[in-house]
Order: sequence, then structure tokens, then C-alpha cells
Amino acid sequence: MNAFLSEISPLLIATTSLILGFLMIPAGTVWTLLKPFYDNKGRPIKQMLKRSAMWFLKVLYQVWVVIKYMLFQIGYIVDLYGNVLVGELIEDLVTAEEDTLFGKGDVTISAALGDLKRRDAFSTFVLWGKERCLGMWLCDTLNKLDRKHKDHCIAALQIYEFKQSLKQK
Repeated sequence: MNAFLSEISPLLIATTSLILGFLMIPAGTVWTLLKPFYDNKGRPIKQMLKRSAMWFLKVLYQVWVVIKYMLFQIGYIVDLYGNVLVGELIEDLVTAEEDTLFGKGDVTISAALGDLKRRDAFSTFVLWGKERCLGMWLCDTLNKLDRKHKDHCIAALQIYEFKQSLKQK
């Protein structure tokens, strides 16, 4: 029974949050929009409007923070799907090894690349007289997109390994 519940718990959590969201978000939105006027009643109109405008700007910025987080999570989910659906192809293009993290549903493509990079297991090929490495090129490209980490693929692998260590406890 515990195994069954652990498999359907994401569905239960998502359903519960959607139901509560549909019930609470309209009331919360009205409250958030009216709160600065209530808090500033009795003040001169100019001061009330200025404080209310600042309040709305802060709320708007927090909405933007949520949108950025959602976009990151969507990218992460697409990355996981990509590893499941395209992982074997990428694996065949970047390494001669067969038993890698590619194709696993809880590993990102970046983490799988990071594992190969750490073990120096990328394949190379000669193109136009120069030795090339597609795996290193992919890692370098991801490094340019991710300004937070010095090495995106290694950082992704470390995050995956940390999550795995938490599951084992």
C-alpha cells in the first residue's frame, strides 16, 4: 500500500493544490489588490496613491519571481523528458559506453553529460582535420547559458547525486 501511495502522491498533491488554488486565488487576489487602500485609509490621497503604487509594484515583482521559477521548472521537466526520449541517441553520439545515466527519468541530460565529463568518457572524432568532442561542446554550450555555475554539467551531476543521497537516508 505504501508503494502505491508513493506512486500516486504527486497526482494527489497536484490535484489538491489545483482545487485549493481555484478556491483561494480569487479571494486572495481581491484581498491583495484592496489591502493597500485599507491600510492607507485616513492618509492624504497623494500619499495613499503613492504607497498603493509601491505596493502594487512589489506584488507585480513577486508575480515575476513566480513566473521565472515556473519557467525554470518547465525547462527542468522538459530536460527530464528529453533524457528519457532522446537520451540513448545522445549517449550514442557522445560516448562509446552503454550503461550511463542517459535514458533515466530522474536524471537530466546535463547531469548525464556531467557524469561522462567527470569520468573523461567522451568519445572524439575527426572533422575537417581536427579532433572534436561533441560531449564537451554540449557542456561548453550549457556553461554559456548558465551563468550561476562554473561548470553546468558537473553542477547538475552534483545536484542529482545530492538528491540520490537524500533518498537513501
